[in-house]
Amino acid sequence: MAKQALQQSRSATPPTPPANWLTHEAGAGRSAISDTVTPDVIVSDVGVDAKKKAALGVPQILTRSFLCTPFLAYAVALVALLVSQGVPSAVAGLLFPAGYVMLSVLGLEMATGSFSVMPIGWRLGYLDSRAVLSNWSWTFLGNLLGGVFFAWLLWFSLTKGGMLPAEGLLGVIIHLAEKKVSYQHYGLNGWLAAVGMGILCNWLVSLGPIMAKSTHSMFGKIAIIWLPIATFFALGFEHAVVNLFIFPLAILAGAQVSISDWWLWNQIPVTLGNIIGAVLFNCALWAGTHYVKSESCAVGGAGDMPGTVAAAAALH
Repeated sequence: MAKQALQQSRSATPPTPPANWLTHEAGAGRSAISDTVTPDVIVSDVGVDAKKKAALGVPQILTRSFLCTPFLAYAVALVALLVSQGVPSAVAGLLFPAGYVMLSVLGLEMATGSFSVMPIGWRLGYLDSRAVLSNWSWTFLGNLLGGVFFAWLLWFSLTKGGMLPAEGLLGVIIHLAEKKVSYQHYGLNGWLAAVGMGILCNWLVSLGPIMAKSTHSMFGKIAIIWLPIATFFALGFEHAVVNLFIFPLAILAGAQVSISDWWLWNQIPVTLGNIIGAVLFNCALWAGTHYVKSESCAVGGAGDMPGTVAAAAALH
């Protein structure tokens, strides 16, 4: 009997897969085979993230943004250490995205990422402009506090509270900070150049939280995040949140940079450039090409949705 049952099971016709088996259970705009997500769905997913960010309380935003900057600082310190030991900066810089990957996995808040995510949520109708500005403000403040705290902790630990000279990675940070305020030597053109360096930076960096939505694989997310972050760092563009760590550490270590130099000739124009790069290129232009306005739009509701997602919602 058992032998006969085994023969019958072998001769049985295998189940026929559904006609759309290549994309079966993949969802609108998603592929079950390649694990990729189409741009219109990415826009919608980013909008949902923005809505979640807007719902966070101030203590949550401050805590997550405070914890964010140290992970970038760890990566910057690692690169500076390698450079101080003779490793070419372009090679050492390839390790910098490790800090961004860690803070992304932990769900921390970085202002430069919010500069693109929150406006996309506003454009889709998930939140209003006041929520965008509130998130930006509290996130930037938390990033600043985290950068200053970690800078002091690292400086105190490496110099034994100022009893040892600032050498090694601290020497590299000093040189870097002094170079970052050299825009002042060129007057208005220098200030505008700092804005431009900020635009060039966050056109890339603010793609991190966007491109991470293109796959559900952890290894895929790490690889896709690595590309824009490593590119910006190797090219030496200006990142506002990274500078919230570099300048406090350099000033503590004895750099010829004043607090007014830091803010007037770097932090303010670079932050403005980071905002422009994210809002103009990644929200207004890129997201705009994958954005379809629905008949009704209300803050907190479905609002404007990419075409594929709207169609999928109608089917369900």
